[in-house]
Amino acid sequence: MSSFQKLTSNRISINGTKIKNNLLVISSGIPSLDYVVVYPSGAIFVVEEDVLGNYSRILNKYFLAEGIICNHKIFIASADEVPQDIVKELPQPCSTSVEDEVTRPSQNFDKMKIAWRYEGLSQVESSFGSDANFGHHFDLSKHIDAETIEKSNISYCYLDSSKIYSKGFKNGIYFTLLNKISDVIKDLKTSNMNKNFLRISIPSLGSPTWMAMDCDDNTHENYGQDLLKFIYCLRTIVRDTNVAVFITIPSHLFDDDHLMKRLLYSVDNAVKLESFTGSSKEANPVYKDYHGLFHITKLSSLYSMVPFVPPSLDMAFKLKRKKFVIEKLHLPPELQESSEREQDDITSIPYTCGGLKKKNIDF
Repeated sequence: MSSFQKLTSNRISINGTKIKNNLLVISSGIPSLDYVVVYPSGAIFVVEEDVLGNYSRILNKYFLAEGIICNHKIFIASADEVPQDIVKELPQPCSTSVEDEVTRPSQNFDKMKIAWRYEGLSQVESSFGSDANFGHHFDLSKHIDAETIEKSNISYCYLDSSKIYSKGFKNGIYFTLLNKISDVIKDLKTSNMNKNFLRISIPSLGSPTWMAMDCDDNTHENYGQDLLKFIYCLRTIVRDTNVAVFITIPSHLFDDDHLMKRLLYSVDNAVKLESFTGSSKEANPVYKDYHGLFHITKLSSLYSMVPFVPPSLDMAFKLKRKKFVIEKLHLPPELQESSEREQDDITSIPYTCGGLKKKNIDF
């Protein structure tokens, strides 16, 4: 008789979750993002914001909208804007059949100018697969009505000006937020934690607004240390709980280049959004079908030896009229034929020892 015994999970299934590696896994609200990044409970998900922060706010809205549809408890903390304003423009759920327009290849396409042998091959699939029984689809062109928002279990925390001093933090705003999160988690435990899930959203953590609230005479000398301590303490609080944390960080505003690298040690999943807006890549025809690059900087490996690695790490994102999509990045082929290119190849060949070019040599 074999001594191997399969470990069965003793967790109660919660709406909007599934069990993987004995952990509850939630959806981010974006099917393509769920495919490349596994989001377990008790984990911290960090998004390095794009320069303008437009696309990172969209990811945050998807995260909150998915929680509202699944009847999860939500906690929103912000110092840059009023948290109540964030939920006013959450995308409305829709069926899988009501999706944005997808450009499909025409059946009567023109024959290829070169490599005609490849005409019968299927085209490269850029989109990622999705689990039809997990997560929801949302329409960015429509918003969840105010009545549904009011009925949802949402807690808000507007960090305007905290003058609370603590022994471990120079900036009291971090200490205040940690106490608020601890209280929300305690309330979740007392209300039978196994029957609900908590989603925590902290947009633009560590922005200049947070720095302006430094209580240490505005010296900001320990600004990076406070941010690292906060992430480490937050990780210890949410570990082994039915809590998921979604944080966006404007890393491009940090003076210390090593701060983000040190911060990644205390988080579970981290991605970076590189927008083409205002950059030289915006006019590059290679990226004409995309709005930015999607970089995975860290993947979680909770309860497993190695993390899940997506089939491709070269990814880009595009914002359509109704949805946000992450796809594999495929460079277009070089289809242009010109005599200039052939002539450039010939003239680039150096002279031989006989003083003649290669084109003048007869074989």
